[in-house]
Amino acid sequence: MGNITDLIKDVAGKNQIIETFAAKVIEINKETESLHNPEDAYTVNIMRADGAIIKNVRLKASILDLEQGIVTIPKKDSWVLATIIDGVETRAFVSQFSEVERTFIRFKNEQNQYLEINTNADKFQMLFKDKEDSTSTSTPEYKNIAQLEFNGNRSDSNISTTFYDADGKEISKNIFTVNEQKISINDGKTIFNLKDKEAKITIEDGFEAIISDVKTSFKKDSLTFEMDDKFKIDVGGKSLKTKLEELIDEIGKITVTTPVGPSGPPINLPQLTLLKGKLTELLK
Repeated sequence: MGNITDLIKDVAGKNQIIETFAAKVIEINKETESLHNPEDAYTVNIMRADGAIIKNVRLKASILDLEQGIVTIPKKDSWVLATIIDGVETRAFVSQFSEVERTFIRFKNEQNQYLEINTNADKFQMLFKDKEDSTSTSTPEYKNIAQLEFNGNRSDSNISTTFYDADGKEISKNIFTVNEQKISINDGKTIFNLKDKEAKITIEDGFEAIISDVKTSFKKDSLTFEMDDKFKIDVGGKSLKTKLEELIDEIGKITVTTPVGPSGPPINLPQLTLLKGKLTELLK
């Protein structure tokens, strides 16, 4: 099929005929076996005004080059201008667009490092990655290095930055929204959430800490410790305050055996009752 670059050289050298016509995009041919992204698309199917259908119309110069290029993907059912060189449909390519669904650019250098820029109406993404060295003929593998992404969706607008280790595994991710910053470390095993007047730390094994202008709390499995205007210590649903109150109640019921029979209530029972009341000033 050749590249469009070579075809254009032939046109210039052989005075070939170029025909351009309007057509409707009826199918976007996704590259499900793409080396990089199954959402990539290098060709579309179009229908001319006379009803004739032309398949696999190019969106890039070389549809055989799967590792780099600049591609504009039109919206399905939108109108485009398609160009055919010397009447050969296999040489057809989209030359102008009316509506664009997505654009992606993929650069490659001599060190097999890549920069991908991927954008549509509500997202902009930049991804740096490199190709693993391999002497086999199997499908190449790529490792992410770093990523910057902006999501412009009004209900979930954010900017995120992600960094990866030498094996391409995520080691940290920062997400910035209007009112919050989220930092994820080691693929989500440790997460920091920073809001106005509040900081929250969550660790995968069940630890959580919250520090704010309202209260400070620490949780580890079934243990909860909170501080605001009072203290709260709770283990498995059993609070320290409740257990201390139960202890004071039991002390107030103490009687002992004497030569003349059981003793009466402790003579300091009023002080114990007063102490029990003061627990509510400290604990909840």
